Amino acid sequence: MINKRNIFFISVVLGILLSPSCTPARPVEQETNAFGYREVFLPQGIGKNAKDHDLNSIDVDWGIWGHNLGKVLPEKHSESVYAKVNESTLKSQYCFSSNRLYDYITQYIDDNYSSTDHTRFSIIPNDNDIVCLCVKCVAAGNTEEDASPAVFNMVKKLASRYPNHQFYTSDYRTTRDLPTDSLPPNAGVMVSAMPYPFSLTPSTAKDQFLTTIDDWGAKTDNILIWDYINNFDDYFTPYPNLGVMQDRLRNYRDHNVSAVFLNGSGSDASSFSNLKTIVFADLLKNPDNNWEILLVEKAKELYPVTGETIANFMLAQEKYVKENNVSLPMYEGVAVAERTYLPLHLFLNFHDSLLMLRDKTVDGERAYIDKLLPKLAMTRLELKRLERNLSDTEPLLESMENLKNLKVTSYNEAGWQVENYIKDYRFMLNHYKEMEGKNLLKGETLAVLTPLDPDYRDVSILTDGLLGMPSNYHNGHLINSPEKKTDISIPYKPGATKLRVWLSYIPGYRIYLPESVSLSATGMDKVTVNTSYPKDYVGHYPVEFQLPSTIKGPLTLTLVKDPEKHSMAIEEIEME
Repeated sequence: MINKRNIFFISVVLGILLSPSCTPARPVEQETNAFGYREVFLPQGIGKNAKDHDLNSIDVDWGIWGHNLGKVLPEKHSESVYAKVNESTLKSQYCFSSNRLYDYITQYIDDNYSSTDHTRFSIIPNDNDIVCLCVKCVAAGNTEEDASPAVFNMVKKLASRYPNHQFYTSDYRTTRDLPTDSLPPNAGVMVSAMPYPFSLTPSTAKDQFLTTIDDWGAKTDNILIWDYINNFDDYFTPYPNLGVMQDRLRNYRDHNVSAVFLNGSGSDASSFSNLKTIVFADLLKNPDNNWEILLVEKAKELYPVTGETIANFMLAQEKYVKENNVSLPMYEGVAVAERTYLPLHLFLNFHDSLLMLRDKTVDGERAYIDKLLPKLAMTRLELKRLERNLSDTEPLLESMENLKNLKVTSYNEAGWQVENYIKDYRFMLNHYKEMEGKNLLKGETLAVLTPLDPDYRDVSILTDGLLGMPSNYHNGHLINSPEKKTDISIPYKPGATKLRVWLSYIPGYRIYLPESVSLSATGMDKVTVNTSYPKDYVGHYPVEFQLPSTIKGPLTLTLVKDPEKHSMAIEEIEME
């Protein structure tokens, strides 16, 4: 699972990456307002804060945003607003041919917005693949996979009634097909940039995405790109996407995009979000501006003691991404970060430098560093897990505990709590100490007899003595998604009396328990344990087997996946 870097090589290039030559020459800045609508969804760009950076905000500029059409429905409303499929009413999706739904939308607009306002409304289906197939929707052109015709009709009808407002549909899931004719002047489309690879490297996927933008450009002048500026499974680990985003913004401008929404951590804290908001706001005005010098200047201005160290680290990461053709992940943990965009030695030196500089800071800079260091502590704790190095973890955990007083509660899009992470980490540490000298499988090599998930191939994590952490599943778990079952050969240790399999139950990440867990061996009757889902519980799920003294040769552990579920995950296998 871990692709180790050559530490000596990185230590050599570190001096180059952090040298003064890393700082570019001063550019000539220009503000062209390349995009009429510009939003950076980070704490500094939300609500009233957006005005400080000359940005738009969904809290101010939109009457309905995203998949929130339900907000127009009164408490008691007609069920005719919902999708119909095979004569069944499905309340998880809407019927866009429904006259009552249209009435509810218009009533909401009339009650809350002046006809002379210029407000935006998203008229898009809920985030699923259900398509209404009622008589009206089918007559409009809906098919089992395409809701676009009925949605377009609703958008056009609303745009005609409210010429001063703007109405957006989406290029997403069931609404990817283009309209047969042009949209009204005050209508547009949101296009998710998810298919666009997060890399500076040319690719077919990139070309196809830009072609999609051009295709929509033939139908409307109002194209809003919904792009992404965080690793959404880890807001704390430094994420070097400024250079990649500049390249994307240039392409959006050149392909006549009119609006850009950069989806980040929202109101949740993420590392360097203040500096990134400044840079992104500048690039949204003119993607050709030299963001490197702006970053250095603002970092030094805001943080006189630590600013240069912070800017040099960010620039070094950006340079590493560019020179190594890195494709930035959006939903991964520190294991992937370490082998793609977070060179180990670079990060450790940066973290140590901030720790040394911290006592020299005062006032606002001290407050900022005291909020940044606990976030970086989580990255360092994850790196320690990767290295199986549990020394000096308590000071890092204590640092993270300070986040609660700073009102930093979650660290990823799913809303996992910092306090849960700390609890899981300490549970892992305590269990490791309790099993020291007892676990006969620690360090042993297991053989997986069935195909592994391509992203989870490191079997050694099952016998490293460290349990996985349900609150941060990327590290320490062997996850099986595609295969129906997993077979593992386990060496038998004479004198052992029990085998314990630690599983994870994390429905929020679509990680469920296997349907059954079986153990067999020569000299032992096969034993099968059927799992049951616990109520109001998420976390570790141990399954234990008794081992008779008659066993000869290796054991075979078989886990059969629940056919209705997505994935199953093994944390550790112990033998006593």
